[in-house]
Amino acid sequence: MKLALAAFDMDGTILEEDSSWVALHRHFGTTRMGKRGLKLYTEGKIDYTEFMRRDIASWPKNLEIDEVDRSLSNDRIRKEAPETVKRLKDLGARVALVTSGIDILAERVARDLGIDSWVANGLETTTSGRLAGTGIGRVDPSRKDIAYFGLLRRLGIRREDTIAVGDTIYDLRFLKSARMGFFLTEKGKVPDDSLIPIGRLTDIFRHLEGRP
Repeated sequence: MKLALAAFDMDGTILEEDSSWVALHRHFGTTRMGKRGLKLYTEGKIDYTEFMRRDIASWPKNLEIDEVDRSLSNDRIRKEAPETVKRLKDLGARVALVTSGIDILAERVARDLGIDSWVANGLETTTSGRLAGTGIGRVDPSRKDIAYFGLLRRLGIRREDTIAVGDTIYDLRFLKSARMGFFLTEKGKVPDDSLIPIGRLTDIFRHLEGRP
């Protein structure tokens, strides 16, 4: 297997925090409203654009994007992530993030870890830097495969030359789109038999050994 790209989910995979959206709700004291919107999205009653709009509407009015950025600054990178990214790049692979999290956080994580590419959702802002009330939808969590294939087309990489790593049922289509899909889990169980369970990010190398 020629490994050209390793793609990772961000929230709960590269980061310890399960969701940057949930982290913002916790910061702003709007967790209940966030759970309500997620339930409606999960049940198929609203699309992801409406989910983002409802989340943003629940936060304080006239919120500045800089405050959002500051509130996400405490999200911790998983301790084995730097080593994982370095070893993958030493193998000659590119590394990418495919996340339904927020782009200002994805950009910072990518910069801190030396990750080559990322695709994430955004927050519309006014010219004065305040939230405009709507999201920029680039990655629907249940259809990350669409964003993933778009990234592969832009990079000119075949899916057969990639691996993908995630940690929730929302990642399934994304993980199954790669040559090898890894599911990060403490219980050793996977929601789909085609996926490989790992307990730590560095466990992927046990499955890559001996593969050119």
